[in-house]
Amino acid sequence: MNRLQKFFEQGAYGEKLGRVAYAFQASSLPEPVEGMTWQPAQSFHVADELLQDPGLKDVFKAAVADGYAVVIKGTSPRG
Repeated sequence: MNRLQKFFEQGAYGEKLGRVAYAFQASSLPEPVEGMTWQPAQSFHVADELLQDPGLKDVFKAAVADGYAVVIKGTSPRG
């Protein structure tokens, strides 16, 4: 797939730690925390997300430059 995708780090029982990743390919993502997996967001539209949170522009730029960007609630992107 050649478009930016959104992934949530999720446990076997649906628990989430608050990490969200953006990448073009799931294979580019870092290892999840033990006991968790990266799950793709079922509905993700870049433009809609940017309208809701213009600060994501920098996150998306990091994902393009580094292959992925991980956001933890309350922190800046890491790629």
